[in-house]
Amino acid sequence: MSDIYTSSSLPSLDDMLQSLLLIEEGEHEFSGEEENIQELRQLFFPITRNCVYLNHASDGPLPRPVARTLYTYIDDTSNFGNVNAARWLEHERGAHRRMASMIHVRPDQVAMTASTGDGLMMIAGGLRWQQGDMIISAECEFPSNIYPWLNLQNQGVQVHLVKMRENRIAVEDVLSSITERTRLVSLSLVEFSTGFRNDITAIARYCRERGIICGIDAAQALGALDIDVQALGIDYLAAVSHKWLLSPHTMGILYVTDDLLAQLHIAHRGWFSVEAPYDFFNYEQPLKAGTARFEHSSPNSLPIIGLDAALGVFECIDGGMAAVEERISGLTSHAISGLERLGYPVVSPQGEGERSGIVCFKLHPEHPAISPQQLVDELALRKIHVAARSDVVRISPHFYNTLEELDVLLNALDDISRSGTL
Repeated sequence: MSDIYTSSSLPSLDDMLQSLLLIEEGEHEFSGEEENIQELRQLFFPITRNCVYLNHASDGPLPRPVARTLYTYIDDTSNFGNVNAARWLEHERGAHRRMASMIHVRPDQVAMTASTGDGLMMIAGGLRWQQGDMIISAECEFPSNIYPWLNLQNQGVQVHLVKMRENRIAVEDVLSSITERTRLVSLSLVEFSTGFRNDITAIARYCRERGIICGIDAAQALGALDIDVQALGIDYLAAVSHKWLLSPHTMGILYVTDDLLAQLHIAHRGWFSVEAPYDFFNYEQPLKAGTARFEHSSPNSLPIIGLDAALGVFECIDGGMAAVEERISGLTSHAISGLERLGYPVVSPQGEGERSGIVCFKLHPEHPAISPQQLVDELALRKIHVAARSDVVRISPHFYNTLEELDVLLNALDDISRSGTL
């Protein structure tokens, strides 16, 4: 299928992958002087040998350097236990350092948690609430960004969910919901069920001027978008490792500003929260400085080490996260154009600053008897992997995907719509 987007109009995948060869340290021999792009893709992203994978909003496949690091860690601990623990501790420190660099903050402002929801519950449980305080979120949020706030209702806290209009959370609707009792606004940077990118900068600015805490669930953005939390002006960010960050299940990431940290008490103080955790019998210790105090128990080493390796991949990409976001944007534009041409209604907003790595579409209007899950299952039989969410089908390509892979999807959808049956 032809489209206005061509390989030459996107950031060069060849250049992006060539830069990753630094990780390989000469372990792989290629077929020629200029490595074939498909060979590079299959080296770094083995999943491309097996299928067209367009489901990074659910789970990201592990790049080869990540899998290799994990194999090495498992083999080492199998053979030597904790003898080489210092080596792997450097990977854990590296994960903090690299994650901080990705979002443009200090390492001591980043904590590794159990999940997105775990990080948000630390914020919810750490603030002192009063009867009648209000929290604002949205009706389309993933439950991880709803239940931490609903849990506070037994303390008299009110939760107001802004309604969607035309698959958007309008800034004016959020701002008009704010009252003198509003303490906190929590939204996703990217909505999981539509792909809509909220204008967090405008909302956070309004909140900051009124002393209201504003933070984000970045699970559908971190690893796909070039995020600068300083520019966004938010007080916290919570995310997870196993989606766009191409890391193992499951570990959360929590960023907290210095000002918000000063307001939070630690609801779950554990042995690893304190300044000298190996001073076992000193139970009166102060908490660690920075967000490290939220890491209350022994580190979940395997996913943290995997995250460090994955962040090392992102660090090596030519053009960095700006190139990743630009390439994903081009791929999703190609998908949107093709879907509209085939008659599949695209529900993801497409206005200035509204798009992300997620594209959601409804079933072809000529075949209302086919459900989203049925279509997803049929595509899986053709080795094309996407997701069903409520009444839509969701695709979420990453930078290593190609226009040709999206055309495989579009051709399959064309075939299905022409046949009318599965």
